This record gives sequence, C-alpha cells and structure tokens, in this order.
Amino acid sequence: MLIVHGSSDGLPKFNEIIQLCIVKDNPIFIVRGVCAWYREHYGGFELSESPTREVGLIELGDLEDPYPLVEYIVAGLRMVILKRFVLVKDQDRRCLTMSNPAVLWVIFGDGSDSRKLHMVSGIPKTVDEVHDLVKASFQLHQDFRLQYMDSDFNEFMNLTSVSEIQNMGTLKVIYTPLEEPYISLYTVEPTASSSPVPNTESSSLASSSSDATLCTSTPHSSPEVHTSGLSWPLVFVVPKFSYEAELELQQKNTEFETKGTYFNPGPKLKGIILNGLAQEMMKYTKYPKDYQCEEVAAALTKAHPCLGQLGCKSGFSGWKQSLKYKMQNYRTKLGRLGHPEIRVNSLKHKREGQGKSAAHIKKPRKAEVNYIPLHPKGETEDSLESERIALLTEVAKRDNEAVIKAKMEKTFSYRRQEVVNQRPRIEDFKNRWPALFEESELNAEFLRVTTKPLRSKFLSQFDNFTAKLMQILQSKGGVKGQRIKRFLEMADSCSDIDLRRECVLRSLVVYLNEDPDAFFTEYESTEEAEGDITATVMGIYSIRSQGHQEPDDVGVVIEGVKVMNNISTVINAFIVLFGLIYALDPAYPDSMKCTFEFVQKILMNLDGHKLM
Repeated sequence: MLIVHGSSDGLPKFNEIIQLCIVKDNPIFIVRGVCAWYREHYGGFELSESPTREVGLIELGDLEDPYPLVEYIVAGLRMVILKRFVLVKDQDRRCLTMSNPAVLWVIFGDGSDSRKLHMVSGIPKTVDEVHDLVKASFQLHQDFRLQYMDSDFNEFMNLTSVSEIQNMGTLKVIYTPLEEPYISLYTVEPTASSSPVPNTESSSLASSSSDATLCTSTPHSSPEVHTSGLSWPLVFVVPKFSYEAELELQQKNTEFETKGTYFNPGPKLKGIILNGLAQEMMKYTKYPKDYQCEEVAAALTKAHPCLGQLGCKSGFSGWKQSLKYKMQNYRTKLGRLGHPEIRVNSLKHKREGQGKSAAHIKKPRKAEVNYIPLHPKGETEDSLESERIALLTEVAKRDNEAVIKAKMEKTFSYRRQEVVNQRPRIEDFKNRWPALFEESELNAEFLRVTTKPLRSKFLSQFDNFTAKLMQILQSKGGVKGQRIKRFLEMADSCSDIDLRRECVLRSLVVYLNEDPDAFFTEYESTEEAEGDITATVMGIYSIRSQGHQEPDDVGVVIEGVKVMNNISTVINAFIVLFGLIYALDPAYPDSMKCTFEFVQKILMNLDGHKLM
C-alpha cells in the first residue's frame, strides 16, 4: 500500500507502508520513501527503490490525501495512479504549481545509444539534480558527467548551469574512465618484528635486511586485501550478458515495444541469463533473501521488458524462483571449490547430531557483508596463526596502534573463521584476541563485517530519530506509559547528552515490551556487581556510588565474563555491545531482541527491508 506525503518540484512523494501502529486510537505509519517519475504513455507514475531507503514515521493528520493507493505491474514496471487530485502546499501554505514539462534527447558514450528523457516536473534547478535524474531514470551504475549541445558552436560542452538546458535540447553522457591501478613506493623503518603499515586503504609489507624497506600500495589489489564483499546495492544493475544473448534480447525488446509480444527464452539463453545474474549476486551475498531475489527478477524484466511473464501478479515470479534454484546450484559449485562460507555448512564440517544438510545453516542473519571472507592472497592458516601470536606481543607494547591495526586487518578472515566455525567460549576467545576488545579495534571490526561505521552511524541516527521517538513514547498509556514518563522526565531534567540518550533508550525498551532493568543493571559497589556478573548471559552493568550521578564504572558482560569495562557511559556501552554481537556472532538475547532489531534495521539500516 502507498500513501502520498510531501512533494518535490510540484510532484507528490509516494511512501510505501511497512507497518501500521495504533497509538491512542491514532494510526501512525512506518513508511519507506520510493522514487517516482511520471510516465506519460501510461498516464501514471513509475515507482522504484529510493537510493537512500530511508524509513520514516508519518501521522494520519500529516497526509495530504488519506486515500491509500495500490501499485500494479505493467510490462515489469511498478506503476501507480492517483485516484483524485492532491493539493500540495509548501511551508507558507501557498499552492505549488507544476513546472512546464520538458523532453530531452540523451546520448550515451559514442552515440550508438540514445534515449528520450521526460521531465514531467520541468527542468531541475541544479546540475546535481539533473545528474541524479539521469542516473535514476536510466539506472546508470558507472560515474559520468554531462555535456550539452551549445547553439553557438554547435558542439558538446560541459554542463555547468541548468540555464544551458532547453526543452527539446540534447544532453550527452560522458562516462568517467575507471581508475587505473597504480603503485606507490614509500619507505618504512625496520623493526624487530614487522613494520607499521602506513594509513592507506590497502597495503603490503616486504621485509628486507637493509636500512629501509620498500613497500607497495595499490588501490585495487594487494596481498592483504580480503574484504571483497559488497553490501547489497540500492538499485541492482543487470549485468551485460554474452554478445549473442544481448543481441537476441535487443531484438525481442524491440518486438515487444512494437507488438507487445513477450519472449520465452530457450534453455540455453535462459541458462546464460541466470548464470550472469547469479555471478553478479554472488558479489554481494552467497545466501540471498527472498526480497533480494525479487529485486533482481524485477530489475531483469525492467531492463528487458520482453522477459516479463504473464499469469502472475508481479510479472516475474518465475524468474524469481529460477534464481533461487540457480543460487543453490552455484553454492554447490563453490562448496566443491572450498569456499569457506559454503564449506562451513557441508555435512562433514557439521558437529555431531547435526547430520542434515539443512540443519543449523551458518549464514549472515544480521546483514553481515563479510561473514566468512577468503584469506589474503598468499596466506595460510599457519601463517595467520603466526601473525596472531605476534599480535599478542604487539598488544603489550605502548603507542603501537598502527602495527596492531595492520595485524588485526590482516588476520580478519582467520578470526572470522574461528568465530563462525568453532564458536569458542568468550573467555578463551578474549585470551586469543585481546586487541579486539578495545573500542577502536571493535569499531574497525564492525566496519569490516558490515562496511558501515559503528559509533558515528549509531549516534547520528539515534539523535535524528529522538524527536519523533519521544512523540510516540509520550503517547503510551497504562503502567508502561507511567514508567516511560519517568524516564523522559529524567531526560528533560539532565543537561548531559549521553544521559538523555540513555533515558530515551530505556524508554524505547519499555515501549517494545522489554525490561530495561534486567538488561541495564546498576550496583553501588564492585563486590555487589561481581556476584551477579557470573550469572549474566548478556547485559550492561554500571556502578554508581550513593549521591553520585556519574558512574564509577560501566561494562559489558557476555556469558558471565566481563569482556569490557571502564566505558565512559551506558549509551557507549550499548554501542560496544552491539559491535561485539557482530564481531562474536552470538544471537540477540531473547529479552532484548526487539530493541536490537530496531537498532539494526531502523538506526543502522542493516537489512531494513524487512522489519521485525
């Protein structure tokens, strides 16, 4: 279901309803914005995934039109039509009028490909908006710049102002060439063990007996590059197939546009298409979820409308199911080649009592990007174990962060395989990898696993949602509402931003029908805390002396072990615990599952496609 909220250049903004909450008999919609542009031929708006995938909260009274809309599929395109006129007003309550529509001729590359671009809301106000419109309309993946046809010189020139664009004008897309690999040389002083790695994206160390060592750095390839995983793209781009396949699909697309005839490819062509899609999907995930297969199937039928399928509501259900089977077959091939993320689920690697291939599958469940990466080029388990032992020595040294960071980066794949394959006890794992239990290295580990920063992302999103969250929390009634009210009163009375965040977080836990006091435990002395810590599966403790607002100590407990302590605040301890869950791969505690899923999917936007 879709609703209209807000506008852009005089056009309504569509939002997809994810979930509906009732707060004091008032409906509040949890929505995700979608991109839409007007298709004159169909007399409606074509919908696509928003590049940001932002999730928001909308009250019923904020809607310009409460009439719900239902999308439908035409030739593989998601379409929607307004049921009645919508009056959209700006902040000054003055009616917005639609700009004069424009049509541009867009030429790609050498001119062998050209298409029309309909700007139903008129020419955008900035060059960046024109760039984004061209990129979204034609699903361009590679970087590019725009040129316009200059009327004075009758030549293409770089577009620097939208005043140069006229209706029925011509734009040219100039693709930016991919950066060529380069090698930079620098010297590092030798040390007794290994030299610190300069702060580059990827680097390699070469030992030498001379006074200086030459090191090489390349932006694309290095013996220490292992995080080849990519997060799932905002817009899946269908790869190019073989020349013969592309030629046949182009002919069938032309026939579809003229006659409306769908094309049912034969086994050979269908195999080429599925192989190409599976290889592209494997760059992002080995175990795609249902919605990801659906996005790929939708992208295929949008790129090649002739492949749409009759007899199903979406127009691509058959392709979606075929993709699932193809990915299963592809995983089988990778498993035979020894890929660690596939091999871990083979029967001979399962523990006793797990003798079924579908039992206890180890796969990313919290949107991990690098779940079990490959070892760095030229490295083996023995060589990485030697690096781990050397790392224990480096941790004991002062001002040695650069060397520790380099070795932690290098041993990431070895550490992940130990975490996922062996499931070691927390106490044993902490003794083997003490550097991981420092806040700086934990943030780096979270970035390696998810490709997203931990602390900065959490705090910025939490602060961004706080105002809207407080409106929802204040509307809660009953016993829980009184409890939330006490927390929010504490938040209003304190000036410390971290204490305010802690109070809002505790209120959120109560709102989600979970108990913050069982998870955030407070003590007056260390002796009192020690007795309960050993019986705690997962939680955060704080020690406050009587009469003191600031805690003497804040720490994180997992499996009865105090894994980290002397953390500055409770909110920082919660961030640390969230990072440890990704680094150590335990499941969310049942008593706080909803809270952690809210943080993962709403705040951190990790697998936010499916909520709760």
